[in-house]
Amino acid sequence: MESSIDLSKVFVKDAVVLDHEPFLNKDAMFDFMVDRFVQAGIVTDKQQYLDALQYREGLGSTYMGNFIALPHGKCDAVIQPGIGFCRCISPFQYESCGESGEVKYIFMLAIAGTQTGDEYMRVLAALAGLLAHYEFIDLVSKAKSYDEILEIIKEFKK
Repeated sequence: MESSIDLSKVFVKDAVVLDHEPFLNKDAMFDFMVDRFVQAGIVTDKQQYLDALQYREGLGSTYMGNFIALPHGKCDAVIQPGIGFCRCISPFQYESCGESGEVKYIFMLAIAGTQTGDEYMRVLAALAGLLAHYEFIDLVSKAKSYDEILEIIKEFKK
């Protein structure tokens, strides 16, 4: 894992939601999470970022299996890169680019239009590296706060 990527610094407190009701579908989840990014000041134009998420969905699945979705969008409406996280009480059906599965854990990336492909691929790779550990998901599934999630991330980075 790239040592210069500290995921705990890009998790957006106002876009971390624990124990949310399951969403009706992916679009409802996108709408909810993008509102959180807008409220946090990470995204300036909701529709532009929603369009970027939908564009990315057309390129390949963001359903990762193991109840995890990793949607992401890159556009100029993202003024500060960030990661949002939503943990649902129970799974909902997530459809992405022809794939479908149940999702409880959403890690959404807001990628600034000015970020190079290399920069955001390193963030994605660092996050995917964490998600590959069942222990990480188990701890995140029990976390009670934003701060606890940051501690889990820092612990796994060691």
